[in-house]
Amino acid sequence: MVFSKVASYFNVLAEPARLRIMYAVCNGEKSVSEVVEMCGSSQANVSRHLMALHKAGVLQRRKEGVVVYYSIADNATVEMCQTVCAKIAQDIH
Repeated sequence: MVFSKVASYFNVLAEPARLRIMYAVCNGEKSVSEVVEMCGSSQANVSRHLMALHKAGVLQRRKEGVVVYYSIADNATVEMCQTVCAKIAQDIH
């Protein structure tokens, strides 16, 4: 049971676009349009990934009028991703 939940969690993170989104919001709350601009992808694509990250508990969201903002809900996941990214970058160089 635990291992299948962990595998599902890692599956959410196994998409490069989702890692880009996490990188975009790791320094503070961003609106959907700001995330779209930072990631260079379509709004539909970014919105789909934002929803998956929110559903997994990685991101939290709040709505202000018609604008939706996302921020990190799980700092442990961000720290883990940053550690792995630093390791991979070090191995590349």
